[in-house]
Amino acid sequence: MDLFDQVMDKFLVPMADFTPPVVDSTYFLRKDGSFVFAEGYCHPPGALWGMIIKYPLPEGHIDVFGRPYSWTHREYVDGELVIVPFDRQVENQFKVAPELRALQGAVPPFAKTFVKFPLAGFQGYFDAVRSLRILREEYPELNEQVLQTCDLLDYDPARAGVSGSLAYGRLEDDVDLVLIGSAEEIYEICARIRAYKASHPEARVFELGKEWPVRFHYAGTLICPFFRYADPTRAPLFECRMSTLEEGLTVEGEVIDDLHTFYLPAILRLASVRRAAGDPLEDMELIIYHGAMRGELYNGDRVRATGDLVRVETPGEGERVAFLVTGDDQARKL
Repeated sequence: MDLFDQVMDKFLVPMADFTPPVVDSTYFLRKDGSFVFAEGYCHPPGALWGMIIKYPLPEGHIDVFGRPYSWTHREYVDGELVIVPFDRQVENQFKVAPELRALQGAVPPFAKTFVKFPLAGFQGYFDAVRSLRILREEYPELNEQVLQTCDLLDYDPARAGVSGSLAYGRLEDDVDLVLIGSAEEIYEICARIRAYKASHPEARVFELGKEWPVRFHYAGTLICPFFRYADPTRAPLFECRMSTLEEGLTVEGEVIDDLHTFYLPAILRLASVRRAAGDPLEDMELIIYHGAMRGELYNGDRVRATGDLVRVETPGEGERVAFLVTGDDQARKL
């Protein structure tokens, strides 16, 4: 058994022990050795919407416990690391795993930048809380960073988890910390993050040409929080059905409910909504299915968004009209 297998034996939970539903920011390991990141709370029966993040490649430049890997979503251009455009990210999935293309079927509007992966194709998954518990026992410095951060945020470290490479035991130069709680609890935690950054400007994080609203420097590292609902069935789009009503719109509106702004997807309630041309629309949800936009919009913000008008149906909620932002669409404060 080589080092890779030893580490996977420690961190990987077999699919036989997987209990649905699939939840956001969970890593799975395909039978071909690829690491897949699941996003959101709306997934097909027996499958998930996600993306291969790292895949085995003999000439790959990333060492994962002695085995060479490469990315599907990043590349170097003129010596600078950049994010691959979404359409190419999707195509890269089929280059790595061509058999997936025939399994896609109809793709719902929110999943345009994801690929459907049958659960049967995975060896196992990485339980966020379990992985962090193992890491804290093995790495005193990481344990201290987690303890300090959870103390700052008034959060029980025993409830915390990890995503990113930490989920499968690979340390990097940041901590992808998963915080799990009710929407109200997470909202209070994010208020503490914002307050800390407001009083400590040096904690702010600027990458890829923007400031990241929920990331911050603390305890000698970069903290990159991910937020999960303690009860996944309470996620606003859990088991949703979505269809497109109108594509390629630009709308404006005012945020009147930002309780779910910190998640993937971020969901905000808009009032005084109108098309860019001036025609009024009904109050509606703004659904931002884009992890890089989490936590950017708050109550009182006037927002301009490009995307699609969609019909959404969730268990017990009936049908409603919403505005979807995903892929290369944008939602920004005016």
